[in-house]
Amino acid sequence: MDKRYQVFVSSTFTDLKEERKAIIEGLLNAKYIPSGMEMFSASNDEQFKYIKKIIDTCDYYVLIVGARYGSINPSTGKSFTEQEYDYAVEKGIPVLAFLHDDPYNLPVEKRDDENRELLENFRDKASDGRMCKMWHTSSELISSVIISLVEEVANNPQMGWTRGSIEDSVELLTQINELRIKLDEKEKQIHSLQKALKEYTDMPDDLACGRDYYKIVGMKEVYNGTDGYGHKKYKDEKRVKEMTWDAIFSAFAPYLFSYVNYESFSSALKKGINSVIDNESFFGSINEDCIQTIKIQLNALGLIEVAPKKSTGMGVIEFIKLTEKGKTYLLKLKSVKKG
Repeated sequence: MDKRYQVFVSSTFTDLKEERKAIIEGLLNAKYIPSGMEMFSASNDEQFKYIKKIIDTCDYYVLIVGARYGSINPSTGKSFTEQEYDYAVEKGIPVLAFLHDDPYNLPVEKRDDENRELLENFRDKASDGRMCKMWHTSSELISSVIISLVEEVANNPQMGWTRGSIEDSVELLTQINELRIKLDEKEKQIHSLQKALKEYTDMPDDLACGRDYYKIVGMKEVYNGTDGYGHKKYKDEKRVKEMTWDAIFSAFAPYLFSYVNYESFSSALKKGINSVIDNESFFGSINEDCIQTIKIQLNALGLIEVAPKKSTGMGVIEFIKLTEKGKTYLLKLKSVKKG
């Protein structure tokens, strides 16, 4: 009967995924059964419970350490890689450790400099009381893992797995590995899209926005009788209207899909607000301070862009238009929903 040994391969993932892939293929070719985070990665305590069950079924534990400490479990303060190692030691599973001989000269994307002390402590722990192999290149690492494992099996054989008949499928486990990598890439894309959507829809917590109210102040010329010659007299009457920032923005933002100058911005603001109030002559004019405040606030919220641009014959003047976030937010406010 043919006996096969199951080997758990533990390491950080992003920086060592090519090395892991090569090691797993090498183990398969050498008739071992590899296990590792390609098939099940720990990212929280619940998932780590499952990882422990997998480690329980393994005969040997291979630890690969580069220049990254790895994702830290907030409930323990340790990386999930170190937790895997600690559990394997606790269960008495033979450990083979392979440490990079010059980790801090690796490219910056393969390093974890902010956690250097944690990494050094982990390297010291992994090499305490056992022989560790050092590696520099991927080819050195792969051959060292296979040779060391053959020696360990000869000197310290474990229970292993026995099959009546067995067909190794390098292709199948390679596909699982590749699918895990693709899934990781898709999750990163989803995270990036979620972040972009959040930037387009969320508003700063410390700024008035949305359903917060703002008091708009302006003037309107109103009829004030006639003079001694029968001429009509007018006087300026102060007008005040409180509106939410959402109502203000949705009232005049449709006029800003292309760049407009400040005069057109002011005109669109007055026209849009009068239209929302359902009184096209409520404001004859809006106070300059209110216009400037609205402009600055919407710019701070990321809904409009205020930029100096060259104007024919007029030098550099201020132009205003919606940002992409502003367009998205306007569609959210103005689009007609079912029902």
